Amino acid sequence: MKYVGIYWTLFAPMIKKSIRARFDSSLAVQSIREGKKEYKRLLSRADDLGPGNPMAMNAYFAYVFAAAWLGSGRKITPDEMALVMTDVLESKLLRTVFGMTDLNRQPKKWYRDMKKYEAWFDKYGKDYPVNWNIHFDEARHKDGSFYYFTRCPICEFCEREGIAELMPALCATDEVMFRLQHGKLFREHTIANGDGICDYWVVGDQMGGAK
Repeated sequence: MKYVGIYWTLFAPMIKKSIRARFDSSLAVQSIREGKKEYKRLLSRADDLGPGNPMAMNAYFAYVFAAAWLGSGRKITPDEMALVMTDVLESKLLRTVFGMTDLNRQPKKWYRDMKKYEAWFDKYGKDYPVNWNIHFDEARHKDGSFYYFTRCPICEFCEREGIAELMPALCATDEVMFRLQHGKLFREHTIANGDGICDYWVVGDQMGGAK
């Protein structure tokens, strides 16, 4: 993947703050100092996801946290790293950004966004096959957005890099992200857990009796 520094620049201070609060300053400094090097190394080995890929930011986001975790010398457990990720997502900045979306008012937002990704993949997928393979089942749920992936490049890369143990923590950020958008994620399967799919059914958190 092309090196893009903005993700590290944005998230590294938040990660450092969380690690300092949860552990100690020396580990926080080490995680960020060594993590910056790891971030560049990870991106240099990661598959190119293609120009203008609307899902690419998910990979950059994941690899920032993976890099910081590697930078810690894996002294932070994956479960503890999940708490760090939650701290970052629940920071004032990201609460504000995600809070601009209200899935009670925009119940089909993620369906529409994933349709845009599908259109992108239809155009570029042949040249960049290592990507998310997305599917829709229009009859599955009436309410909210439902879609599922049968391939996840982040999961494949983490397995290849020997850091698959971090994947459940990365997957768990989905639930936090949707919650900050006033939504709920109902999920039965993840590729990281050995299932064939990652499924997403996302509804507004005020929607009772969703179907």
